[in-house]
Amino acid sequence: MGASPQESLLLDFGTYARFFLGVPLLLAAEQIVGPHLRSAGLQFVQGGFVRQDDYPAFDQAIARAAKWRESVWAEIIILALAVTGAWLFTPETLTGDVIASWRSPNFPGAPLSISFAALWYRLVAVPILQFFWYRWLWRLLVWANFLWSVSRLNLNLVCTHADQAGGLGFLGVAHTSLGVFAFAMSSVLSAEAAFLIVFQKADIATFQVPYVVVVVIVELMFLGPLLIFTPTLIRTRLAWVREYGLLVTRYNRAFHEKWIMGQAAADERLLGTADIQSLADLGSSFEYLRAMKVVPFSLRAARQLALVTSLPSLPLILLVVPINQILQLLTKVVF
Repeated sequence: MGASPQESLLLDFGTYARFFLGVPLLLAAEQIVGPHLRSAGLQFVQGGFVRQDDYPAFDQAIARAAKWRESVWAEIIILALAVTGAWLFTPETLTGDVIASWRSPNFPGAPLSISFAALWYRLVAVPILQFFWYRWLWRLLVWANFLWSVSRLNLNLVCTHADQAGGLGFLGVAHTSLGVFAFAMSSVLSAEAAFLIVFQKADIATFQVPYVVVVVIVELMFLGPLLIFTPTLIRTRLAWVREYGLLVTRYNRAFHEKWIMGQAAADERLLGTADIQSLADLGSSFEYLRAMKVVPFSLRAARQLALVTSLPSLPLILLVVPINQILQLLTKVVF
């Protein structure tokens, strides 16, 4: 315990969130995010989106991604950034102020003093956290580079695919697994906000803008790389609309000549003919094609990421609104 809440380790909610939520979630990401991204990478071939002529280029993209991901030099640089960042990127260095906190290397009035907890925090705890975080950022950059390489291939997309993304909707599904990072980031922000609300009586409304900024950053970080495929989807959609348009025109003209102009065989009846069903199927396929998205993710995926990012902020409401009022409100809504 310290002389003030800021100087007390036991009251530092942000530290709890970083090391009891952040680190475990970053470790769990190995089993959550990794398999989803690997499966998405394989689905380019399993789904027939990569043509046989492009197999060598696709294999090169995979080999390059694997080499960069397992690079020893990358790990060394990340470790160096984590160790130096624990000392250089602190509230004191970023703001220029001397803050009375157990995490601060120097306390006011005693510039050379430092607690064992602060020493452990700067030398061990923070570097470990930053190492895992920077390593995942590097892996996401490697993955984005892989997607960019794949987007340059002559992909065999299917514009009438049920996912309305040319068949690439699996990428949006895979990227929703990145919500584990969004939850970790938001948990730390919520813990810091809880400290300010409880001990400094901060207004909860002051955190609206930071949370909106975090949600926007999450959407750009985790769904933004998929926009690499937008030019390919636009070109493919335009080509398919033109080709399907010609097919619909030919079929409609043939249907008109056969059944409207009376060119059908005398013993062939309109009732029960497959021509009508084919006409309807072709028309619905064309409308489905025109509704195709130019991004390989759905609005649902964006909402899921926003929801996961916002979840850690919900407990803050309990700090400013009594639980009995919340229960009364829920009772009115339900009953």
